[in-house]
Amino acid sequence: MKTRIISGIIIAAIFAVFMLFAHVPFVLNTAIALLSAAALYETLIVTKYVESKALMWMSIVMAIIVPFIAPVMTFFPSAYAHVSTALVFAIFVYILVICITMLVSREKFSLEHISFVFLMTVIIPCFFSTIIFSNSLSGGVFNILIVFMCAWGSDTGGYLFGGLYGRHQVTPRISPKKTVEGMIGSVLSSFSAVIFVSYICDILIESFTVNYIVAGICGLIGSVCAILGDLFASIIKRSFGVKDFGSVIPGHGGIMDRFDSILFVAPFIYVVLSVVPIFTVA
Repeated sequence: MKTRIISGIIIAAIFAVFMLFAHVPFVLNTAIALLSAAALYETLIVTKYVESKALMWMSIVMAIIVPFIAPVMTFFPSAYAHVSTALVFAIFVYILVICITMLVSREKFSLEHISFVFLMTVIIPCFFSTIIFSNSLSGGVFNILIVFMCAWGSDTGGYLFGGLYGRHQVTPRISPKKTVEGMIGSVLSSFSAVIFVSYICDILIESFTVNYIVAGICGLIGSVCAILGDLFASIIKRSFGVKDFGSVIPGHGGIMDRFDSILFVAPFIYVVLSVVPIFTVA
């Protein structure tokens, strides 16, 4: 427990630093690229589904490239249409590399393995990169804060409520520690965290008008997305008989173990805020 708390404080401190410098060009993109690459690497290593080193490194390169496609929209709004073109082109090149590798390699490739590697290589960097897009919306860096409050608030509430009151398991075969009581705690904690952060921003930043209804929706549904992200990661781990994706974060496991809940929260928050923002500049 002590190790988990210390690691959590260190992660929060690193997050705070990136928040302070998120406005600096390419700082946030670099952070997301590193996060995507590390999470993808752990996932592919755990599954042992990459029979080719060339394919492994091409997947990592793909994870690094995708977060840097977003600045096209941020710095050149008129070129917004080209963002999707650049992303499609990157995925197209990656598919070509997969096909060429399968043709020239003497190793045998399983279609199941290749499909999984492709899926993870697309999902992880693309979903994490929506954090960058959220930063370009009204509210800027505070939108990123909402994403992490949803995910980490949900994780914290689920951990505490589950540990104290957890009695009824939800998915014993996938995640034995997931309980109904823990999930209720996750939703309440996420909702409270988002509303609290929104209220603090409302008080401290005079130019902001806060939409508490949208904030509440993000907190509630965002928590559900966080739980689904955690279960998605658990399915992968249980399928391959491992407890954690890694051990780089004491008390938490690997990078993917700590950020799996954000994987589904980030795109959900981006979609909501692109339609109705929480923070509007008066």
